Amino acid sequence: MVSDVRRKKLLFAFKKFFDADESGAVTKEDFEKTLEKLVRLQGWKETDVIFSVAKEIMNQIWDGFKAADVDSDGQVSTDEWIKMWDLQDKDTLPEWNNLFCKVCFHIQDKTGDGAIDEEEFVKVHEIFGGPKEDAVDAFKKMAGDKSSLNFDEFSKLFKEFFLSDDADAPGNYIFGTIKFLNE
Repeated sequence: MVSDVRRKKLLFAFKKFFDADESGAVTKEDFEKTLEKLVRLQGWKETDVIFSVAKEIMNQIWDGFKAADVDSDGQVSTDEWIKMWDLQDKDTLPEWNNLFCKVCFHIQDKTGDGAIDEEEFVKVHEIFGGPKEDAVDAFKKMAGDKSSLNFDEFSKLFKEFFLSDDADAPGNYIFGTIKFLNE
């Protein structure tokens, strides 16, 4: 059974990153809206190769994500989302979630140097509507005394967000805030 801490984290991710139209369920259209937001964020054009790659990756993420749609109605409800995680092996992320991790990392690594620094992290979270102060604090909690996070460090924190029951885990800050844990 998914713990209360984990449930809050999973519902936060569901609402913040997947349910683009805030309907309470995620559809293919939500993924298309998220891609549009990413395109604007990155300044890509539909003719750019990176746009085609991002679109294909978002389709792959959707293909994995929609496996949670147990009633086959074309959408994933919050109940289906939580049930999927309840059935998921507690030590590994589903492949679609590993792709989502890579997308999140590369979106934030704006300079392409293979690491996310505080400025890059904060900017992306501000664009997604998060308060700057929360993102600054979150980065410091995750990075400790380091000035940046490489992909291996980021993916460990990402996995911790989705799989850990620990309310104090540094990975809980991966999306720029933990205020949702107090709701």
